[in-house]
Amino acid sequence: MPPVAVRFPFDSPPSPRRIAPSRTARIASHDVTLAPAVPAADFDAMEAAYWRSGGIVSGDELALMLRCCSEQPLSRLARWIVAREVVSFDRHGTTWLPLFQFERASMSLRPEVAAIVEELVDVFDDGELAAWFVVPNAWLHGGTPIDALAECPSDVREAARADRFIARG
Repeated sequence: MPPVAVRFPFDSPPSPRRIAPSRTARIASHDVTLAPAVPAADFDAMEAAYWRSGGIVSGDELALMLRCCSEQPLSRLARWIVAREVVSFDRHGTTWLPLFQFERASMSLRPEVAAIVEELVDVFDDGELAAWFVVPNAWLHGGTPIDALAECPSDVREAARADRFIARG
């Protein structure tokens, strides 16, 4: 799949940025495609955009948070990331996860977010998926998916389906 332009309303200049093509690594005799790292300006924009919904934490910080409700927090987190059941992205070798996708009391995945992620993981890489939630969306009348989740998660899922359809061509 060719790289997809990701544009944040916060970027300047307003020209779209291209995410670098994926790299392939050899791990345990299997080819594994690694998602490209999120560029610095995009990372700063995502960090700011996710701030209102709880912010972002590193994988290490989330593993510590999971200790309250999981006997094997690293395994649980690793399974979520490898299966692409969570929104996560890489920056300088650190995996970052937005907190909006978790129920804070149980640190479980919010089912409505998991359903939306499931709609998009086959067409977006990790950085694009993270950006999708914080960029205004025409299907949501210019609102961001993360803001619309509180009001009407079914509308956000329908927007994800529409964007998946368009991304597949």
